[in-house]
Amino acid sequence: MAFPLTVSQTLSTTASPAALWRAFERADLWPTVLPALLTARLDPPGPLAPGQVLVTRATPESKASDITARILAADAPHRLTLAIDDPEYRATTDYRIVQEANTTDLVVTSRLEAVGFAQTVRFLLWQQRLTPMLRQSARERAQGLIDLAERIGEPA
Repeated sequence: MAFPLTVSQTLSTTASPAALWRAFERADLWPTVLPALLTARLDPPGPLAPGQVLVTRATPESKASDITARILAADAPHRLTLAIDDPEYRATTDYRIVQEANTTDLVVTSRLEAVGFAQTVRFLLWQQRLTPMLRQSARERAQGLIDLAERIGEPA
């Protein structure tokens, strides 16, 4: 069976790992680089840590969903793992930040898993549409975070 669906891709930036990590921590700025977001916040506020919750609200015109994601892992500035638990699916996104010679790679791996028999059948029927959507969504979020890291730069 082809489930869970998993996609992985690597995006590169000239921003440092520290700048990229700052972009992850500045959820309040995410709507400036992710047009589908109206608001984003960490609860409780503070440095990224397991157990925190990331709450995003979508703009009405985006037709995107509001999302609440738990932080499963936060190893600054190397790895961040988020999880969404929905009655119909489970999703995890793992961001790994890898310093190369003159660039920083952001490796994003997204995993989508159906919950229950009916949803599994639905996923099977829609697999050819879900995989590209999962890939595009992960790429857009990762590129937005890279854009934010390049804009806000190094910590002061």
